[in-house]
Amino acid sequence: TETGMTGYTWNISAGGTITAGAGTSTITVTWNTSGAQTVSVNYTNGNGCTAATATVYNVIINLLIVPTITGPATSCVGTTDVTYFTESGMTGYTWSISAGGTITAGAGTNTIIVSWNTVGTQTVSVNYNGSSNPTVLNVTVNPLPVPTITGPNAVCINTAGNVYTTQTSMSGYIWSVSAGGTITAGTGTNLITVTWSTTGAKTVSVNYTNSNGCTAVAPTAYSVTVNPLPVPIITGPGSICT
Repeated sequence: TETGMTGYTWNISAGGTITAGAGTSTITVTWNTSGAQTVSVNYTNGNGCTAATATVYNVIINLLIVPTITGPATSCVGTTDVTYFTESGMTGYTWSISAGGTITAGAGTNTIIVSWNTVGTQTVSVNYNGSSNPTVLNVTVNPLPVPTITGPNAVCINTAGNVYTTQTSMSGYIWSVSAGGTITAGTGTNLITVTWSTTGAKTVSVNYTNSNGCTAVAPTAYSVTVNPLPVPIITGPGSICT
């Protein structure tokens, strides 16, 4: 209010606190409650006169905005298109992520695309104008699975019932065998049965999705040698005398 007066008397409504300047022409206030608040002042002027009533100044205290983050709290290492977004229509969007990830698109907007490069606990945070502190989302970045295959690696041609297995309790099992082999049972499970119909070097491969929703970048391949059947020969006299 005006300077050079005496007897400054300030009052504020219950939602605030005068933190400095009481008794002077300028006060500092901290507002603790949202809604309609008031600041009032009276003083005595140079003629020794005081207003009949204090002057009241109306103040609207708005709630600070708390940003939200929507997006997956778990991901797989190497995933390059993970989307996180916050409220639209704001200004001054500031995103940051921990060292295990990279923002590949959307910085300065309400939606970002992230590539996660490192396994472990990571974070995504956002702030924008009108909020007091950034909101932080914890993200767990899981490793990719490494499928294994067990089964006979040396077999005889046309021998049925060759069983190959990988880890149990996964989903989306995808098996393949090289030319000369036929999967006769178990497609889509952790265990297949194969018949080999040609000789030579062959492969069995598998991939799957684990319980964290992660899939190996490439299938695991298992080498198999298919051997020919023997052809017994007999030597000895072809004719004899009786």
